[in-house]
Amino acid sequence: MPYADYTYYTQSYHGRRIQEEETFLMYAERASEYMDMVTFDRLAGGVPEETAEKVQKCCCAVADALADYANCGSSTPGGSGKTAETIGKYSVSYTTAAQTISGLLYGASAGLQDYLRSICIRYLGGTGLMYRGCETPQSAYGCQLPC
Repeated sequence: MPYADYTYYTQSYHGRRIQEEETFLMYAERASEYMDMVTFDRLAGGVPEETAEKVQKCCCAVADALADYANCGSSTPGGSGKTAETIGKYSVSYTTAAQTISGLLYGASAGLQDYLRSICIRYLGGTGLMYRGCETPQSAYGCQLPC
């Protein structure tokens, strides 16, 4: 279940990139899965009230970033990106769907991962939710877990 809904996205976050509720919910679900990964599933049991606003904003920002990334090459055939273009005697080359998927699997999206992580750090960095240490720091969710 996504950490933000379309009403929050449009009214509180003031998001404008994703126009349709169904599309937003799909990206918000992917964003929430990514947030679960970078927070080590600390949000899976419920969002602490103290961090609810930051979690919702983070979900919306990550959803926007994922939508931007997905729409990056949408005007080209098959939604693939342009790899080359020549002006003299016009020539254009596009990546194939297989190349795009291969790039995502084997690291061509490393820039996207860095960007998504920076978004999460902006919103969740001071909450302790992204803490990588052995014990969970006492923070907004107020407990310590052993290794």
